[in-house]
Amino acid sequence: MGFGVATERIMESYTKLTTRKAFRRIKVVNIDFRDLEWTDKIKDCPVYYPSEQEFEDPLDYLQKIANEAYPYGICKIVSPVKASIPADVVLKDFRFMTHEQPLRLSKWNEKDFIVYKRGREYTYSEFQAVAGKAFRNQFDGSEDIPSASYVEKMFWKEMANGKKATVKYGVNLEGSAFSCDPDDKLGKSKWNLKNFSRLKKSILRFIQTPIPGVTDPMLYIGMLFSMFAWHVEDQYLYSISYLHSGACKTWYGVPSRAASDFENTVRNHVYCKDIIMEHSEDSAFELLSKKTTMFPPQILLNQRVPVYKAVQKPGEFVITFPRAYHAGFSHGFNCGEAVNFAVSGWLPFGEKATKRYGNLRMPLVVPFEELLYKGAMQFPNSSTINRFARMYFYKNLIRIRNLPSPSNSLGTICSRAANKRKREASLELNTENSNRILKKH
Repeated sequence: MGFGVATERIMESYTKLTTRKAFRRIKVVNIDFRDLEWTDKIKDCPVYYPSEQEFEDPLDYLQKIANEAYPYGICKIVSPVKASIPADVVLKDFRFMTHEQPLRLSKWNEKDFIVYKRGREYTYSEFQAVAGKAFRNQFDGSEDIPSASYVEKMFWKEMANGKKATVKYGVNLEGSAFSCDPDDKLGKSKWNLKNFSRLKKSILRFIQTPIPGVTDPMLYIGMLFSMFAWHVEDQYLYSISYLHSGACKTWYGVPSRAASDFENTVRNHVYCKDIIMEHSEDSAFELLSKKTTMFPPQILLNQRVPVYKAVQKPGEFVITFPRAYHAGFSHGFNCGEAVNFAVSGWLPFGEKATKRYGNLRMPLVVPFEELLYKGAMQFPNSSTINRFARMYFYKNLIRIRNLPSPSNSLGTICSRAANKRKREASLELNTENSNRILKKH
C-alpha cells in the first residue's frame, strides 16, 4: 500500500473530527485527539545528566554513553553548564533567509510531492515577532505553551488537515549563537559547536577545508510547526544539536539497525510506485536525501520499525548516531544549532556510505579517502587516535591504495582525492535520466 492510500485514510479519520476552520477557533481542551493515541506509544530515548567534571571532554563522555544510547538512534544530554550570553544578544544583528514549508502531508505521487520554497529575509527580532503572532493565532490569543504531548498531536492533526497553510523556517544558516565572551562558561567550553569538529579525538579534524554544517555549525531558527523532514546525516555522520532558546523541539529517531527496514517501509508505504523506478532500498534513499519527506511515525509503528522520541528543551543537546534516521518539529519560536562530528566508530559507516553515494552517483560531502590518508599519516605519532582507528586507517590504506612513499607528498594525495570527487560530481550532473531514481515530471 502506497502512502497515497495511507495518507487518505489518515486524512479521512482526522477530517471527521474537525474541519480546519473549526480547529482554528476551538479551545485547547475541546479538541478530540483519540485518533492520535499512537503518539503516546512512542518510547522516550535515553536522557543523560553529566556532572561538570564529566562534561569537560565531550567526545570522552559520548564514548562513555555510546553503548547504552546507540541502540536508540538518538539520545539527549542535559548540559550542567548554562550560557550567560543569550542567543538573542549574540544574534541581535543577524539577518537570514527563510524557507516556506507546506503544513500538510503529501501523497508522494507524480502530482503531489513536497517542495520547500524560498521565503523572505528577516532579522532575528523580526522573525521572533512573526513567529509569536503565528503562535497566538494558533492558540486563540494565548502565549502559554501547552504540554509537549498536546503540541505533538496538534502538529500531526494540522499536517493531516492542512491544504494551503505554510510555516517559515530559517534552515541551514551559516553562523553560531555561542558567545565568544570569556566569561561565558558554555561558550568557552569544548561543547561550543564552533570548535566541536576540531577536538583532538575528532576524526573530522583531518579535514582542513571548512564544510558548512559538517565541520562548521549551522543555525536553525524556527516557529510553531517548523519541521525537519526524515533523513540521515551526510555520509551517516553523527550529529549534535543544541537548543539555545525558545520553545521545545520534538525529535523522532530510528536506530541504525532498523535503517534498512525504515527505507523499505518508506518505499512500500510512503512513496507511490509512479515516482520510483527501482524496487530497492536505494530508491527511497535518494528521495529521502532531498530532506522534504515528512510522514507520521505511525506508519513506522504499524510496520514494527522501532521509533524513539526526544523532547528537547533549551540548554539540552540531542545526539544522533550514524545512519539513524530522524525528523521533528518546533513547538514555537526557537533557535537551535547543529554540526556533524565523527569518532572512530563512524569509520565503517563512513566507508559504507561513501560506496553507496558512489553507486548512486551522489556527490560526496566528506572526502573519505582523503580523510583516511591524513589520519594514517598522523596515527604513528598521535596519542589521540585509539587502537581501532589506527587499525582501520592502516588496513584501508593497504586495501585502497599502496601506502605512499616518502616522495609522495600529502598535498598530491589529497589533490588526487579532490579531483576524484570533482569528477564524481560532474558525472552526477550529466547522468542520463535512466540512471536516476526519480522519474522526470
